[in-house]
Amino acid sequence: MAFLAMAVTNITTDESALLALKSRLAIDPSHILSRNWSDSTSVCSWIGVTCGSRHQRVTALDISRMGLTGNLPPHMGNLTFLVSLNLSGNSFHGSLPQELAQLRRLEVIDFRFNDFTGDVPSWIGFLAELQFLSLRNNSFSGFGPTSIANMSKLEMLDLSYNPLQGKIPDEIGTLHNLKTLTLQFNKFDGLIPMAIFNISSLESLALTGNSLSGQIPEELGNLWNLKGLGMGDNFLVGSIPSTIFNISTLEYVNIANCNLTGALPADMCSGTIPEEIGNLQSLEILFLGFNNLRGSIPTEIFNISILQFISVARNQLSGQLPSNFGHGLPNIEVIHLYENNLSGEIPDSVSNCSMLTIIDFSGNNFTGRVPNLGENSFVSKSSELNFIPSLTNCRHLRKLTFADNLFNSILPVSVGNLSNSLEYFYGYNCGLYGSIPDEFGNLTNLLLLSLYGNQLTGSIPKTLVNLQKLQGLALMRNRISGPIPEDLCGL
Repeated sequence: MAFLAMAVTNITTDESALLALKSRLAIDPSHILSRNWSDSTSVCSWIGVTCGSRHQRVTALDISRMGLTGNLPPHMGNLTFLVSLNLSGNSFHGSLPQELAQLRRLEVIDFRFNDFTGDVPSWIGFLAELQFLSLRNNSFSGFGPTSIANMSKLEMLDLSYNPLQGKIPDEIGTLHNLKTLTLQFNKFDGLIPMAIFNISSLESLALTGNSLSGQIPEELGNLWNLKGLGMGDNFLVGSIPSTIFNISTLEYVNIANCNLTGALPADMCSGTIPEEIGNLQSLEILFLGFNNLRGSIPTEIFNISILQFISVARNQLSGQLPSNFGHGLPNIEVIHLYENNLSGEIPDSVSNCSMLTIIDFSGNNFTGRVPNLGENSFVSKSSELNFIPSLTNCRHLRKLTFADNLFNSILPVSVGNLSNSLEYFYGYNCGLYGSIPDEFGNLTNLLLLSLYGNQLTGSIPKTLVNLQKLQGLALMRNRISGPIPEDLCGL
């Protein structure tokens, strides 16, 4: 009977099927489908409906995110030329009618974010052309053995955020073209099927938030195309298989909140920064921080003129910065090089980076007279801090720290010419002497001024009253004398 029904269907059959669907919807007369889906116009002109040019049959139905409530009629099985069916983002409920098994041309089923119930139907396995299947965020409760092995073209299977119970079917391992398998936040239990690790095409495997037990098998390393792995919030035991660290494509790993034991390999993120990064001339953000990278920073990186943000902080990088450091980065706004093993002088060319807002070179082994940004070993070779005038070119500078060094210098009056956007000025514990320049009063956006632990003398400048945004002022452990300006009480 199903075969006969498929043989005699036509565009009128498609129209009747969609009108049957409309009759199941609890929609207001003002809703667009109430007015648009009418037998007075061609079904091929209805909203959400696409017809093929060859047979003039309905090939796609997309009524996603239209605020629809209702269930699916069995007549939907008469849309036999349907290739794509998207009902996502509505409030459809009830079980899926078995007549949908007649839609043998279907390549896409997107039912996510609805309230369908019952088991994931076994007949889905007979839709051999299916490539995309998403049933996530519904109320399906069972997913037993199916004829899923027939779905050899399936590339994406997403059943996440359902109350699915039982064991993950071994049959999933037969889907050799699968790229995305998402089963997270269900109630699956038992072991992870070994067959899954035979799907070498997998790029994303998400099993987080179930009740899976046992060990993560060494065969995980067979998934050499894997980019994302989620297994957290399960009852897994044992150690992390070493083979996971041979998957060079891996970008994201979540194995949190399990019962895993053992140590991580010391070299899991080691290696050098490749010179080829310099070929990415459209790169705007480069974040390689908080790893265990070694070697030097490739000079090619400092020639990416469009680069705005660079962080290689908290690695094991060594070597010196190139002398042309600041010439090839006219758009750089943020530079984080802190907590590495970099040495030598910071090039004067850094002052050419006129767009800089944040620069942090602290926690390295820099030396010399060039700009210092904390916890290095800079020594000034003149009576004044001679790097301050060069920083006046950085008109977007927001934070300046040169603390914990051996300058033994005087603060120049040119501090008043620093960027008006400056908010933080850290110059503590660095051997400053002489008086505090009145010109600090020009930095009207300053939030914090820290000059403690020096040998500063003279009085507190009355011009500090201009710093109406000031929230912190640290002048202790100096040799300042005279009265405290009464106007400071107004800050």
